[in-house]
Amino acid sequence: MIKKLLKVVLALILIVSIGAGYLYFRLHNDIDNILDAKSDWRSEVLEFPLLFAGDLDYEGEEHIRFAPGWGEPNSEDYFSYVFVWMIKEDPNLNPSELKNIISTYFDGLMNMGAITNLSFFKDIPETITTIQQIDTNTYKGTITLYDEFFSKKIFVLNAKIKNEYCSTKEKHLVWFYLSPQEYNHPIWNDLIGIQLTSTCD
Repeated sequence: MIKKLLKVVLALILIVSIGAGYLYFRLHNDIDNILDAKSDWRSEVLEFPLLFAGDLDYEGEEHIRFAPGWGEPNSEDYFSYVFVWMIKEDPNLNPSELKNIISTYFDGLMNMGAITNLSFFKDIPETITTIQQIDTNTYKGTITLYDEFFSKKIFVLNAKIKNEYCSTKEKHLVWFYLSPQEYNHPIWNDLIGIQLTSTCD
């Protein structure tokens, strides 16, 4: 019995080690971030298909800029960040499609967090999203989700989303501006102020 248990434990360790190695190499690539932000805003670039949200069937990249206190629940800029998808396909966004996209993204992200925390059987609360269309290419809403990485609590993100076509790169850009802070908080000036390193005509 002990030998069988030991084999199971060793197999789990091997699987986690392989997964961690694969995750490391997927996260540490040589792609330059196209988002221009302050030097203390952490940078990350992911490639589609996203490891935690493989059902998002796009071809391209996700470029991210994290506020300095992104991972600190007591910070004013906790979980405040910007990411933009630079993708080949037209995502054909509407409020319903965005709700599905956001739920797939954050449910996958938090379940991935549970796995990396070795909480293989943890029941992560599902993401609840409300989205309204402001104009042709702009959306606004809230995302209620569970933070598996830091606070281990449910919280609400305010969201602004826009999409545009970048003719110089021949790609569709989908911008996500996210923060638990209300829209009149100064962090939103920083979020909206993040621009591309090159122009899109």
